[in-house]
Amino acid sequence: MATYRHDVLIIGSGAAGLTVALRLPETTRVAMLSKGKLTSASTYYAQGGVAAVLDQEDSLESHVQDTHVAGGGLCHDDAVRYTVENGPDAIRWLIDLGVDFTRFDGGDNGALPYHLTREGGHSHRRIIHAADATGKAISTTMIEAVKQRDN
Repeated sequence: MATYRHDVLIIGSGAAGLTVALRLPETTRVAMLSKGKLTSASTYYAQGGVAAVLDQEDSLESHVQDTHVAGGGLCHDDAVRYTVENGPDAIRWLIDLGVDFTRFDGGDNGALPYHLTREGGHSHRRIIHAADATGKAISTTMIEAVKQRDN
């Protein structure tokens, strides 16, 4: 019987688990458990896109307000603000990791050369996407980055 020794055990291979694995120091011995293949997580099957304030004509406050309206007043303001305020950095991290988000066709859409769309209760174009398979693009990019790690 084999014995494995790790510093951290991550249960789940979705975006949250993969992010933890990629954010831990490379000196940390990590084990990741998944219910099947690493792509078995819900992240892989997500289609649409990810909402974040990336356009110069948008604002964090507008995104916060839209989220509260869409949440029917049931959202916790501190959680909404934390998520909205950290969204742009999270998207830039995914871009730096190599996620192939759909590029903007011609012209200038503000801060980033990516196609942003408007969905649901959003009052601005703030949905960054990879065609209509955003989850697959995020998941496979993150899985490849995890596999490149020696730890």
